[in-house]
Amino acid sequence: MRVPLPRRGPGRMSRRGLLRAGLTASAVGSVAALGGCAATVGPAERRPLVPPKGPDENITLTYWTWWPALQAVADIWNAEHPDVQVRAVTIPGGLDGGYAKMFNSLVAGNQPDLAQVEFFQIPSFLLENGLEDLGRYGALDHADRYDEWQWLQAAYVDGHYGIPVDSGPMMYFYRADKYEEWGVGEAPATWDEYAEAARRVASAGDGAAIESFPVGDADWLAGMCMQAGAQWFSTEGGEWSVNLLDDASVRVAEFWEGLVREGVLDLTRPVWSTGWFQGLQQGTIGTWTVGSWGDAIIRGNDPDNPGRWRVAGMPQWGSGPRLEGTWGGSSSVVLSGAPHPYEAVQFANWLSTDQRAVDAMITECGIGWAASEELNDGSVRNQGPDPFFSDQNYTGIVAETTEHIPTEWVWGPTLSATKNHIGDAFRAAVANDTSFVDALASAQENTVSDIRAKGLSVRSAS
Repeated sequence: MRVPLPRRGPGRMSRRGLLRAGLTASAVGSVAALGGCAATVGPAERRPLVPPKGPDENITLTYWTWWPALQAVADIWNAEHPDVQVRAVTIPGGLDGGYAKMFNSLVAGNQPDLAQVEFFQIPSFLLENGLEDLGRYGALDHADRYDEWQWLQAAYVDGHYGIPVDSGPMMYFYRADKYEEWGVGEAPATWDEYAEAARRVASAGDGAAIESFPVGDADWLAGMCMQAGAQWFSTEGGEWSVNLLDDASVRVAEFWEGLVREGVLDLTRPVWSTGWFQGLQQGTIGTWTVGSWGDAIIRGNDPDNPGRWRVAGMPQWGSGPRLEGTWGGSSSVVLSGAPHPYEAVQFANWLSTDQRAVDAMITECGIGWAASEELNDGSVRNQGPDPFFSDQNYTGIVAETTEHIPTEWVWGPTLSATKNHIGDAFRAAVANDTSFVDALASAQENTVSDIRAKGLSVRSAS
């Protein structure tokens, strides 16, 4: 049986509706608020519209992706669209060289029709006028097929620059058998309960820890701060505001610094290390708070022991409204000057909303949470009670989580550099026993300098 997903009820106009009307909060900014560098072509709204291909014309779209098996998905489309074929080309992951290749292609004029770009990287491409506004080629006609929070990750300056493919709602994966052994019980409902559970595990005397602290992982920290209600970036009147020191972010930093100083988190087996994988198998590391895509990694690491793991939403920060965060997520974009943007949008929408395509991406590419409620409801991933996760309705738990992800989060225009600043500052803070809040302050100061160096108007909000 399939797990029914929660639906949004009627009520006030959503931000998607406002987006359709051209009235999103981001529309108060100007193109100058995002751009200012030399561009390969002009701003998206000033470019001539590229017409669709002729009725008797045959074309081939090229899609750059870091998923080696995407061609198997594209072949489903190719079998039904002989006049618009798609060729998937595997490139390195974005920050491992893929984005540099894309930027170089814009300069050289040999850009692909489509490319896979993470949500956080979209503003960096807009800095270079490197993306087509897909709203000019029919993308907004499909907006209601997508989860609102994912759709809005690609909305900037009164334009829409990506079609969501997948995402990573943050989930709390834990070893239920070890929690029972340690006397912790169920997943903690609040972060205060998490801290008490961490102390209980550390005091068990078996060398176990509730979790490995992901030192310097900016994606993890962003998800944690998002869940706490932070808003790191915003624009108003053509000016960027950077606020890594808002109350929510400071609360997160102080919380995790306290646990690190107490010695109740594992610092000797970094996440992704061999020792960490072994710790998950052996139960000496009891938890992984990560995007929903972590389920495949946990299964692959411990395939022969179903029923040891369970999953829950993240602990909450108190009695306020439930909030959740995300870690990861990518979109299909059309790079500026691509020859067939209309057909590219058609394929991108098919890739993200056709059930066959989504199922193939799950089985062939290992994607995370698909881009719409309906597709996750009907996917091969949703098989009802999951024996691996102790017969929980895993898909339903993730679906419920997505209903509480903020829609207002905005990524900054130099996010790759910001992530490096966060990583450097937090690694130094752990190594030197210095303040995590000071690490945030350092990252904020460097981020403001980065944005200003791009010729943009920017201020520190704190």
